[in-house]
Amino acid sequence: MEQVLTNSENLQENNIENLEIKKQTKRIKSIDRFRGFCVFAMLVFQFLKNFPSLGILSRLANHSLTEGIVILPGMTIADIIAPSFIFAIGLTYALSFNKWKNLYGLKNAYIHFVERGLSLIGIGGFLATCNKILDSFSGYKFNTVDIIFIVLSSIALAALVFKLVCLIPVLNNKIGKLSTNIFYIALSVLGFYNLVIAGIDFFALLNDINTSTYGYWVTLQNIGMACLVTLPLIQTKNWLRFLVASIIFVLYTVFHQIGNHQQLLDVVVHGGFLGGFGWGVMLIFDVIVADIYFKDKSKYISIVALFAGIGVWSTFYFGNINLGSCSPAFILTSVGLSGLLFYLFHLCDKLPHFKFDPLIWWGKNPLLMFLVEFFVIGLYSELVPDSILSGAPLWLAIIEGVVAVILLTLICYLLNKSKKSFSL
Repeated sequence: MEQVLTNSENLQENNIENLEIKKQTKRIKSIDRFRGFCVFAMLVFQFLKNFPSLGILSRLANHSLTEGIVILPGMTIADIIAPSFIFAIGLTYALSFNKWKNLYGLKNAYIHFVERGLSLIGIGGFLATCNKILDSFSGYKFNTVDIIFIVLSSIALAALVFKLVCLIPVLNNKIGKLSTNIFYIALSVLGFYNLVIAGIDFFALLNDINTSTYGYWVTLQNIGMACLVTLPLIQTKNWLRFLVASIIFVLYTVFHQIGNHQQLLDVVVHGGFLGGFGWGVMLIFDVIVADIYFKDKSKYISIVALFAGIGVWSTFYFGNINLGSCSPAFILTSVGLSGLLFYLFHLCDKLPHFKFDPLIWWGKNPLLMFLVEFFVIGLYSELVPDSILSGAPLWLAIIEGVVAVILLTLICYLLNKSKKSFSL
């Protein structure tokens, strides 16, 4: 009888926690809009930066200190978008984990989130593989690593296609589940292999900064790596998160500041494999700040302002804010600026909103829209002559930019209207 009561009480507590999680995620539309803004900026900036004739719009999307719009020492406006997306993940990371834990148990939650992190890295590896294939048309020769990436990517792609086909109701549901499992396993294996190759690249550069690398590292790998670094601390108290993050941050800072290590980290996109730990520290700080946001919003604004202030102050000791190497100043400043930017969305959440809410649409399928942009705009950039793309006059650049924004937003709207979403 006592055991039955205990189980009943546990079930009631889980139900209450589930309801609270649903209430929080449903109530705060500002998170969806903030995420939508980040995705919109990431994808559209990727397109607009190819049109120099757009002037300030093109400069907004440029990371170069000479061609972009510099807002802080070493930092352009474009540099804040990826950290803001990491911040958006931090806002819901703990909530998503707890929701999964309550539904499927703690063990399955950890397995799922490890798989999710590896899958993000795997998708990044798949995108890098596509770039290698495009390069092959210009004379690039595949090596053994490239071939393994192509094989693993092909398996994941075939499983995804089969999974989509199995959505047809008349097909066997067990076959659909099998294809889904194959898809996630293939992506996870691809992600793990990508980490191994990234590690090999890092040690090769550590031995000789001028050595050639395999080059399988893009923005998604940093996001996936950050999720994996943060995962062991997702169930801990804020003080322990802060302690561990601070230790990693100090070790990373020491390495970053020694010798030519900043240049070494800058060779690979956003710091490469080791830079992933820097992005991980950023996400841990984001999770801490998110927890404070849910508990005490007045304290939240002070904390993010403090991060931003310390980050800018640290440039006097650690050098400029550098996205390329994920510098210590970049980590601290990004947490603060991203938090302040999100607070603007929090304040705007109190304003009246209408059914026409495109940032909400963009925020519901961030990963899918990332892939859509990569294939549609990426293919467009490869196939269209330079006279129509980078050499386009102002009037043509405006037309192409407007068409791109409308088409991508239309896709987001249709997905939102049909209540379709794709997530790992």
